[in-house]
Amino acid sequence: MKWLLIFLISPCMAFAESIRGVVINVIDGDTVILLERTPEQMRTHRIQLEGIDAPEREQDGYEGAKEYLEKLIWGEAVTVRYTESDRYGRILGEIWHGKMLVNEEMVKEGWAWIYKNFSASRKLVSLERDARKAQKGIWSELNPISPWEWRAAKRKEKSKGKNTGEISY
Repeated sequence: MKWLLIFLISPCMAFAESIRGVVINVIDGDTVILLERTPEQMRTHRIQLEGIDAPEREQDGYEGAKEYLEKLIWGEAVTVRYTESDRYGRILGEIWHGKMLVNEEMVKEGWAWIYKNFSASRKLVSLERDARKAQKGIWSELNPISPWEWRAAKRKEKSKGKNTGEISY
């Protein structure tokens, strides 16, 4: 019985902190600004939806992903459950709007990839597979490129231009 209790409680213990606030800005399909109001102060937090990666600005699918996330939670009260911040200072977390886990919703509707390097969620894998089959969101495109591949190509393109040895006048 003791082990069953620990097993049932452990998913809840995975997140050390939570913040409640209103989404005041949607940066892109996986990043929002949250306004937290406490009796002492108001402060903003930059939240990165953990476990998913949405198209970058200038990438195919960017507008669709951003618009879908805005439709879901812009101006809405949400709860963010998190354990850490990333190297850019963003809080990495799950965003809950009522009973809806927004991270999963973005993948389910085809507006984000599961970020395989940072997520072991079987549910996200299943949701992405279903979205691909149904050709939802980004999966309706002929050859969608993952954001991490797109960023790597942009970095390579940028570094090529810097190291040409050419001098322009």
